[in-house]
Amino acid sequence: MEITILLDYNLDGHLVFLEAGLKETGWDQILSIKFHRLRDYGIPTDCPDDELWRFVQERQLLLLTHNRNNKGETSLQATIEREKQPDSLPVVTISDKDALSRGDYRRRVSENLAQIIVDLANYRGVSRVFVPF
Repeated sequence: MEITILLDYNLDGHLVFLEAGLKETGWDQILSIKFHRLRDYGIPTDCPDDELWRFVQERQLLLLTHNRNNKGETSLQATIEREKQPDSLPVVTISDKDALSRGDYRRRVSENLAQIIVDLANYRGVSRVFVPF
């Protein structure tokens, strides 16, 4: 199974931990995950949440974020609530990005992320998934 995950700007420096967690849990041998950053697509870090959500949905990318603001009509949550469809991909939100440096935490995040990817059909139409769960 192959999937592309877009890392939000607030996780840019945490890719090494995410890759390590997948390796430590063995999921890197089972899943083909390509991580991309906003800059890989020419997206500025101050891209409005609504535009970013539409971008990932149009390209069928899984958005991995720490958190985005929840204020106003263009916030990520407001956009999801307004525009979500039954086949929309969820936004995966890491509850504590700084804890990714701890092995136990990053392995839990990796396990949960792998579960979401493997069972992605059942996560379509879900607005957000916070990991670890």
